[in-house]
Amino acid sequence: MAKKLLIAVSALILVSSCGSEEKAEPVSVKSVSGVKVQKAETLSVVRKDTFSGVVIPDREVFLSPKVVGYLKEIKVKAGEAVKKGQLLAVIDSSDIRPDVDRAKAGLKEISAALREVDKALEEVESHRAAAEANFRLAERTYERFKKLLEAEAVSKQRFDEVEARYKAAKANLEAVEAKKAQLLEKKKELLAKKEQVEAGLRKARAFLSYTYLKSPFDGVVLQKLVDSGNLVSPQTPVFKLGSFPLKVKAFIDEAYSGKIKEGSKVVVKIKGKTFKGKVVEVDKSSDPVSHKFGIKVELPDADHLIPGTYAVVEIPALSAEEVIVPLSAVYRVGAVEYVFVVEGGVAHLRVIKTGERIGDKVVVLSGLHPGERIAVSEVGNLVDGARVEG
Repeated sequence: MAKKLLIAVSALILVSSCGSEEKAEPVSVKSVSGVKVQKAETLSVVRKDTFSGVVIPDREVFLSPKVVGYLKEIKVKAGEAVKKGQLLAVIDSSDIRPDVDRAKAGLKEISAALREVDKALEEVESHRAAAEANFRLAERTYERFKKLLEAEAVSKQRFDEVEARYKAAKANLEAVEAKKAQLLEKKKELLAKKEQVEAGLRKARAFLSYTYLKSPFDGVVLQKLVDSGNLVSPQTPVFKLGSFPLKVKAFIDEAYSGKIKEGSKVVVKIKGKTFKGKVVEVDKSSDPVSHKFGIKVELPDADHLIPGTYAVVEIPALSAEEVIVPLSAVYRVGAVEYVFVVEGGVAHLRVIKTGERIGDKVVVLSGLHPGERIAVSEVGNLVDGARVEG
């Protein structure tokens, strides 16, 4: 690097020291002799690596109540496994329970009234049957006596008596039917009121059920966020829950990109125990700083584990064709790596990224293709554009 800087400074001094009457001497292209050149090779590399991971739930949710009230009792602790529908906490229901009691009492009164109406309807129906039979008999008698009167076969007084009985029977039947209609209307009103009260009871019971916080799935309590005695509302998360099945999240070197896929089998070790896992999710991009990408591994029969536990993921042996170059070909300036690609006897500086070392060689992850000719000696003396002499 110092030599390159010296050449640049010398050229600058040469130009600036020339007078107006003298022309600058052209800077000649540097030639470097003794440079060995060879092609970038490929090597079949078998990889079997381990990567750090952490146990995570399938998904995480915050559980909040649907009503406002004081948190009366908490029945679980952080880290505890829970079942779907399991009671986790109880909220004070003293403001809600009276609504349930009032609705139940109202429903009881309406039911009693409906029974009375039904009993009255039975009685009216029996009276109506008798009244109708009496009316039909009186009607037929009236029609017969009416014809007899026209034939002057019966006295007017006798006919009047029959007619009076007919009208009385008719009025009685109409009264009974009116009573029945009145009872039916009352029953209709009671049924409508019953439906209204039942709706209110269902609503009150729903609100009462909201005072019992229950787990929405099989999982684990990740955090308890509120203590007993605090006022909670729908905006107050009480628990953070994680669902099963548990998974392991790990970050893998980008050298495995495209080789680790959904469905791939891996081995996971946690606290001395070995699990056979299956990759269920693979990130589509890698981190630009760490050059790693994330995967998620599903663990069967691991619900007893605690999320956040350290894990080690073993990637099975993979064979891959990698571009390799001698370590002597790599030129570094700070954290940046270069090689000199030789084309037509001229060295061209090329930025590369390297991976693992294999003996006296190193894997090139990017920046170089198999078969390209590179300088493998005297790289410290080369500059971009220098002529290469063997």
